[in-house]
Amino acid sequence: MRYEAYSYADPLFYDSPVRWAAHEEFAAVTEPLPPGWVRQDRDIWVVVQPAGAGLPDQGWKVHVSACLDNAERVLDTVRSYCQRVGMPFKYLRSLPILQVQNSKYANRGGSGKFCTLYPLDEDGLRRCLTELGAELAGEPGPYILSDLRWEDGPLYLRYGAFTERWCRADTGEQVPALADPEGRLVPDVRAAVFEVPSWAPVPDFLRPALTARRAGGGTALPYRVERALHFSNAGGIYLAHDRSDGTPVVLKEARPHAGLDQRGTDAVTRLGHEYDILTRLAGIPAVPALHGRLTSWEHHFLVQEYVEGATLNEWLVQNYPLVHPDPDEAVVTDYVRRALDILDQVERGLAAIHARGVVFGDLHPRNLMLRPDGSVVFIDFELASPIDEFVRPALGAAGFAAPAGRTGVELDQHALAALRLWLLLPLQQLLALDPGKTDELIDVVERRFPLPDGYTAPIRAHLVRREPSLPGYEEIGHHRAELTALLTADVPDWKAIRSSLAAGIAATATPDRADRLFPGDVAQFTHDSLGLAYGAAGVLYALDATGCRIDPEHLDWLTAAAGRSPVRPGLYTGSHGVAYTLDLLGARTAALDLLDRLTSGPDRPTGTDPVHGQAGLGQGRAGIALTLLHFAEAAADPALLERAVALAEAAADTLTGAVPGIAAAEPGLLSGPTGAALALLRLYEHTGDIRLLDRAEATLAHDLERCVLAADGTVQVRDGLRVLPYLEGGSAGIGLVLDQLLTHRPDSALRGRAPALIRAAEPEFIIQPGLFNGRAGLIGHLGLLRNTGDRARCAAHADRHRKLLSWHQISYRGQLAFPGEQLLRLSADLATGSAGVLLALGTTMAGTPFLPWTAPIGRPGPASAP
Repeated sequence: MRYEAYSYADPLFYDSPVRWAAHEEFAAVTEPLPPGWVRQDRDIWVVVQPAGAGLPDQGWKVHVSACLDNAERVLDTVRSYCQRVGMPFKYLRSLPILQVQNSKYANRGGSGKFCTLYPLDEDGLRRCLTELGAELAGEPGPYILSDLRWEDGPLYLRYGAFTERWCRADTGEQVPALADPEGRLVPDVRAAVFEVPSWAPVPDFLRPALTARRAGGGTALPYRVERALHFSNAGGIYLAHDRSDGTPVVLKEARPHAGLDQRGTDAVTRLGHEYDILTRLAGIPAVPALHGRLTSWEHHFLVQEYVEGATLNEWLVQNYPLVHPDPDEAVVTDYVRRALDILDQVERGLAAIHARGVVFGDLHPRNLMLRPDGSVVFIDFELASPIDEFVRPALGAAGFAAPAGRTGVELDQHALAALRLWLLLPLQQLLALDPGKTDELIDVVERRFPLPDGYTAPIRAHLVRREPSLPGYEEIGHHRAELTALLTADVPDWKAIRSSLAAGIAATATPDRADRLFPGDVAQFTHDSLGLAYGAAGVLYALDATGCRIDPEHLDWLTAAAGRSPVRPGLYTGSHGVAYTLDLLGARTAALDLLDRLTSGPDRPTGTDPVHGQAGLGQGRAGIALTLLHFAEAAADPALLERAVALAEAAADTLTGAVPGIAAAEPGLLSGPTGAALALLRLYEHTGDIRLLDRAEATLAHDLERCVLAADGTVQVRDGLRVLPYLEGGSAGIGLVLDQLLTHRPDSALRGRAPALIRAAEPEFIIQPGLFNGRAGLIGHLGLLRNTGDRARCAAHADRHRKLLSWHQISYRGQLAFPGEQLLRLSADLATGSAGVLLALGTTMAGTPFLPWTAPIGRPGPASAP
C-alpha cells in the first residue's frame, strides 16, 4: 500500500508526493523569516533554524500533531514559539502532504507527525512541553503511535536522532542511526510503538508521563484479543473472543483523526457509518452479523461476526491453475466451474444488499471471504452508501473502482464486471493505467478458458471505455495493436523490439530534474535514484548491454549526479553499481573518483562499513566484492583483488549463518547466500583458487537446502503462504547461479535440483513483467542457461514468455512500455520496468549480456553501439 502515496502526483509514473502537493503549500513556506533565521527544503519537510545553530546529534525531540482543519493555526503557533525561544524546527510543507501522512495506508510509525521541534537541552525540552503545551491546549490531532504523549494536547516526544546519521538495519536497508554509549551507530527505530533505548537519559519531569503510559487507561474490553488480522493507519482488525461465552468475534478499531481518506474523513467517522450500514443489512446471509460498537480509551471498535475462511484473493493464489507449468486442461475447466459458482454467489449477495437500499461501493477480492463450505461473505462496509443518499466513495481499489460519472449501483455493476475478468486473468490494475487494455485482456480470456456463452458480455458492457480522449492519458494507447503484434510474432524482430523499447525509455527521460533521470519504482525516492536497480545507472547499463545508443546528455546527468550525491555502499542500490556503470560507459575518471570516495574519501559513509553491514549482492559485501574485482582488473590493483576475496568470503559466512549471533539470510540472489556464491565463482575464475570454487558450491547448497518442493514438482523459495520463482529472491536467481557453478563442476551433486528449478520458470501466468520479480527475470534466466536442462525446451519457454509480455505492455508515445511493481504506473528502471524487459529479451533473443557478472569471466561485455 506504500505505492498509493507515490501515485498521486502523476497519472503515468510513480513520483514524489512533494510534487503533487507543491501547489498547495502553507504560506509559511515562502514568507520572510526573522533576521538570523534560515530555511531549508528537505523533501516533504521545511527545516527552519537559527543561522549557524548547531544541533546535538540526538536527544528528546518533540512532535506536534494536527488535523486538516487546524493545521495552519497549529503551525502558526509552533512557528511563533520556536522563533521566540530560538528552537530549530521542521514542518510538513503542505496540507495535502499532511493528509497523505495521515491516510489509511500511511506508515503507522510516522503518521501524525506534523511538526518536529529540537530542544537543545533538557531545560529547553521542559519549557517547550510546558509553554507550547499550554498554547496548543485543546487542539486536536491524531495520536502518534511511536511517541510518548504529553498530557492531553497534541504534543508527543521520543528519544531519537537530531542530525542525519545512517547505519544498516538487519534487513540491509540504510536507516537513521543513533550512537549508543560506546559510540556505535545503531538503528533509530521508528516503529508504531513507543520505546526508549535502555541507555537513553530520561529527564525526571518525563517519568510521570512514562508511568501513566505503562499503567494504560480506558475501559477494559469485554473481549479477549487473540491476534491481529490486519493493521492500517486507521487502526487494527483483531480476532477476539467474548469473555462471557467464548464466541469468536472481529474487533475493527478506528483511531480518531487518523486513517484519512481522500476527502479527509477519518477512521472513526467511517466506522460509525459502517455500523449504520451493517444495522440496515442485518440478517442477510452474505453479510457479517453485527454485535455492537464500543469505545476503549480514545479508540472506537466495531464488533462483528468472525468469518472463518480465506479472502477471495487468497483463494485465487492457492487455486489459480496458470501459475503452474503446463496445467492439465481438466484442472483449468474445474477452476472455471468454481469461479462461476463464486460469481453467482457474489451476484446474489449484491442483489440482496441492493434490495435493502445499499450500494456496497468497494467490491474487490480482498473484501470477499469464502467460508470453509464455499459460501461467500462480503466484508468491510465502510465505503457503502444508501442508494437514496448516495455518496461516491473517496477510496477505491485500482481496476475495480468505477470511473467518474458512474453512480449508485453502477459502481457495483462495474466492480462485478471487473471481478469476472480478474478471476480468470488477475491483471486488473492495468485497466486503471490504460482502460484500452480491457479489450485485449477479454480476448485473452476468451481464447484461454472454456467459458459459457455470454460470459464476457458484461465485462465489455461495463469496463470497455470508448471515449476518444481521456484526460491525463493522451500519451497512452497509441499503436497498441501494432506493438502487441511486435511482441507476439512467431518470428520476432529483435531489432524492432529493441528500437521500440529504447525509444519508449528515452521518451520518459527527465534530464531537467535533479532527483531522477528515468521514472521507476518508488524506491527511487526512498532508497536510490542513481543505482543499478532503480536508477539511471541501471537503465543506461541495459541500453548499453543491448547495443543501444546512450544519449550523451544522460551519461552527463549520471556523472554529475554521482559527483554531487552522498555516497552509499552497494552494487544494485548504492554507489558501487554507479561506479561500475560509469566505467563501462567510458567515464573512468568519474568512476575511479566515486570508488575513491567510497573507500577513502572525506565523504566516505560512516556507520555503513560493509564489513559490519549487510552482506548480500544487492546492497552489501558480495556485490561490493564484484565491483572491486572489476576495478582490480581495470586498474591492475592487486590490493583491490585481495579486498574482494575477503569481502566475498565474509559475505558467505554472514549469509549462511556461520557468524555467531547472526542468523542466516533468506534464500535468494540479491539478499541471500546465492549472491555470495556468484561472487565466489567469479573470483575463482579470476584467481584459479579452487578453495573459492569449493566455497561457492557449499554456499549455493545452503540456499538449495532451504528451497521447497512444491506440489506441482517445482523447486521454489518459500515466502509465507507463497512460493517464489523469481530472480531477486526466488528460485530463478538460484537456478541461474547453479548453472554457472556447473560450468566448473559438471558432476556436482547439486545438478539434480536443476530440472525442478527450471520448471519453476515455466508458468504461463506471471503477475508482473519486471526483471527482479516478474516475467522478464524468468526470460533472462532461461536465456542464460547453458549447463542445465534441455536448451531447446528452455528457449521455447523463453519465447512463450516473450509473447505473453503482450499482456502487460502499455504503449507510451507509440512505443513499448511496461508497468512497474503493483502495475499502477509505468516504470523505465532495470528492476521493475522497461529497461529490465529490454535486458532480458536481449539475452534470450540476441545473446547480449544479462545482469553484471551473471556470465563467466571472459565472455564479451557490453559495448555501446554508435
